[in-house]
Amino acid sequence: MHSFLYFRGACNRLIAGSASYLRNVMTLFHARIVTASEAGACRVFGGAIVRKRKNSIMQRKRQWLPILAAVVVLALIAAIVNFERALDGNASARFTDDARKQLLQPIHPGIPGEKPFWNPYSKRFISAPAFEFKEVPEAMAYRFLVAAETDSQEYVFEAAKPWVPLSPIWSSLPNGRLTLRVDALTAPGGQKLATVGNRIFLKSPPFAKVRNEPAFPYEQSGYRSLKNLLQQPKIQYWRTHSEPDPSYPLWTHATKIMSAVVVGMVHYAKFFPEEPDAGEALRVAEIVADFLLALTEPPGKPLEFWPATYWDGVPRGEHPYFQNEIMTNSPAIAAEMLLDLYDFTKEKDYFVAAQNIADTYVKTQNEAGTWSQILSTTTGLAIKDHKLVPTMVIELFDRLIENYALAKYITCRDKALDWCMKYPMATFNWQAQFEDTRPQKQYKNLSREEPVEFARILLKRSADHPEYVDMARELIRFAEDQFVVWEPTDPVLEYPWFKQNSKWNGTTFPGGFDWFVPCVLEQYKFYTPVARSSQLMILAYLDAYQYTNESIYHAKAVALANTLTIAQAFHGGGEIPTHLRKNLPESNWINNGVRPAITLIENAAILTAKPY
Repeated sequence: MHSFLYFRGACNRLIAGSASYLRNVMTLFHARIVTASEAGACRVFGGAIVRKRKNSIMQRKRQWLPILAAVVVLALIAAIVNFERALDGNASARFTDDARKQLLQPIHPGIPGEKPFWNPYSKRFISAPAFEFKEVPEAMAYRFLVAAETDSQEYVFEAAKPWVPLSPIWSSLPNGRLTLRVDALTAPGGQKLATVGNRIFLKSPPFAKVRNEPAFPYEQSGYRSLKNLLQQPKIQYWRTHSEPDPSYPLWTHATKIMSAVVVGMVHYAKFFPEEPDAGEALRVAEIVADFLLALTEPPGKPLEFWPATYWDGVPRGEHPYFQNEIMTNSPAIAAEMLLDLYDFTKEKDYFVAAQNIADTYVKTQNEAGTWSQILSTTTGLAIKDHKLVPTMVIELFDRLIENYALAKYITCRDKALDWCMKYPMATFNWQAQFEDTRPQKQYKNLSREEPVEFARILLKRSADHPEYVDMARELIRFAEDQFVVWEPTDPVLEYPWFKQNSKWNGTTFPGGFDWFVPCVLEQYKFYTPVARSSQLMILAYLDAYQYTNESIYHAKAVALANTLTIAQAFHGGGEIPTHLRKNLPESNWINNGVRPAITLIENAAILTAKPY
């Protein structure tokens, strides 16, 4: 594989280098024609020129050698281009074939009484779904009838159970809106006893190939986003006032947004130390980190050292504020930020603050191995009976254990990992964990964030547990099936996902025609393309490529990365926009610009390679 990539790269370098050579040859050729015409037209040449031609036939032949070489180079370029096209065509066909086979395999299908069905609220699928419909005792067979809106046709098959996947007809069904009815029968091909279930949902197209080129080189895209952020008035306000700019309402999400500022500025100073404002970026990072540390719970309180999830120090507009509550994944975000700052500055106070946060996680972990999703800062008790899916906490403990040899966190980390294996990995109840969205009942508001984070956690451990690779694949398939839009023809773009006239709907109605595609949607309750969602899928795809060597994962990462740069260019080439839409419905969330920028910079080399 590496030899092939080297050859392909050499071909590309040859094509690029040949351009300069051809320009020089054609310039020389043009100069000789002009010289001859000036010396005399047609067969009447100046004596000196005729004598030179007669006396040096070999020199004349040598003069044409560059032209002949140019012809050879052009032929070689044509062959290479055709070879590249064949490679891309073969890759596209291979991706399509692989996807087509996988489409017929349901993702984590349920079995009544044994394995729960995760999709009672799901509205679209790329792979064949299976639904939980109850059996009729006297039924001997079940008829599945799907009416397709796209072609006005009906597709039918029969099965022994009402909850089998739609695999037998899935490849025949057109993309678009589908209506399913399942009837109990007296016998195979027999009379109808009763209708046992109905569902209306969308079928979406799978990934086929990378369709767009990046608007900027990946590293340049990340640089542009971080540089632009540093120059924005709301960031410069920190430098001049040492407090948040009151005109930016998103500071109310204190830990998430302030941590993102620190992480972005630290990485800007780290990646681009030669920039004249690198020192200024680092100073902003320290000011913001110190401000957030001042918002932590005091020592001795139930949630001591954890920073505020919510802050009411600025006019917050439409953004929620829940007094005396902490969303239990947010302290992990702050701790990771503090470790980034410590790694760069070696200021020990930041390292101690990160450890203090981790220690409170240890103190508050429940017997099952996780935490309640929302805790009271007053009592330390649960506000709602929903459990945290602790992928961010596991990642924090991994970092403390692996990078700083803090073995004291191993037990707590392993309990959290075991809880994830026992519950969401088994049930696929990957409920959304956002501080601006209240917890919902089981399966009602799924998200792709925790499953792809857990997929990366599993892949990292797959050397000792090879079975984790297939588990991670399934998690990535689930996230893609429910939240990734690959094609501009996807029916997801044809329907409003919010109330009529909501700014969150695509402004060119119907649907999201102003979306940049491909893209990744955030959660069921906020079914719209967000940059941070794409960034996490990019990381999951790149990890899957690293551990499986399957190039389709790389291609999917590239396709999503390219969209980030295209949306960025459309909106002026500065900060990567939060909403991957042509019409932005609100101010950018800083974390949605920072995290993708860092991912593009850190993975620029592998994203640029073409292993297919």
